[in-house]
Amino acid sequence: MTSTWTNRAILQRYFRGSVDLECELIEQQPEIINQYRRENANFIQEIKRVLDKFCEQLTPELKDMYVSKYKENKPFIEFYNVVAPTSQIMALNKELNVLVSRLERPQERLYA
Repeated sequence: MTSTWTNRAILQRYFRGSVDLECELIEQQPEIINQYRRENANFIQEIKRVLDKFCEQLTPELKDMYVSKYKENKPFIEFYNVVAPTSQIMALNKELNVLVSRLERPQERLYA
């Protein structure tokens, strides 16, 4: 089994609040023992930095839409022309996927 970071997994962890909790743990335990943990800590902090910057441009309704999508698995179609025009939501999704795709993932590790 491998530890993989798909775009969807990253977005789910961010909008569910897991990334915030992981960043708090990283700050509480600054002594990072091994290279794997250091790589993951840097990656988690980079996720938070990039996605926080993206979310700053969103209205509260749009941010709630993303939380509902990735926390409760609601389809985007429920939000089209309600929260924002369909074209705006699709453009934001495209921008978000490009941002997440550009994140440099830590090296995959194999587990027994």
